[in-house]
Amino acid sequence: MAASTHLPSLVFPGKYSPSINNKKSCRLVCVSAQKPEKEIFLKSKVNTLLDSIKWDGKGLAVAIAQDIDTGAILMQGFANRDALAKTISSQKATFYSRSRSTLWTKGETSMNFINVHEIFLDCDRDSIIYLGKPDGPTCHTGAETCYYTPVSDFLQHPKWFICNRLKIIGWRQLLYTH
Repeated sequence: MAASTHLPSLVFPGKYSPSINNKKSCRLVCVSAQKPEKEIFLKSKVNTLLDSIKWDGKGLAVAIAQDIDTGAILMQGFANRDALAKTISSQKATFYSRSRSTLWTKGETSMNFINVHEIFLDCDRDSIIYLGKPDGPTCHTGAETCYYTPVSDFLQHPKWFICNRLKIIGWRQLLYTH
């Protein structure tokens, strides 16, 4: 724990507290709240890490969530400095929404969080993997992962793919959002 700094009291004449000479005075005590040295050191290390990442022109990097138990790729999004810093501190996969220009934590509405156990950077330091354990399905369709459709299935059976997609997300969503 950091050493505390003791500062003298400043005494102002007043009626609220008695002074040594039985005169009334008001004492203003200065207190310095310091963060523990470990927290300051960790923040410094996180900032050094964030400075080392090759963010794109918009300040983003690809962020991939991977299941720690199965190795399955759960989802892909984008992270900025704040999203990665929040992921590090909260241990919940946090991304940057390009369409809404805001941070979002996976699971904040569905309660299907991805609990991050480790974070990896690639050799070029321009993409990120959140290795974690999901609390439930990751995909908004209810699938365990967003990567459940092999391209070969689509190429061999495009009609089946379209019908299957409609069953999963519904006709209305496909017609009005795609």
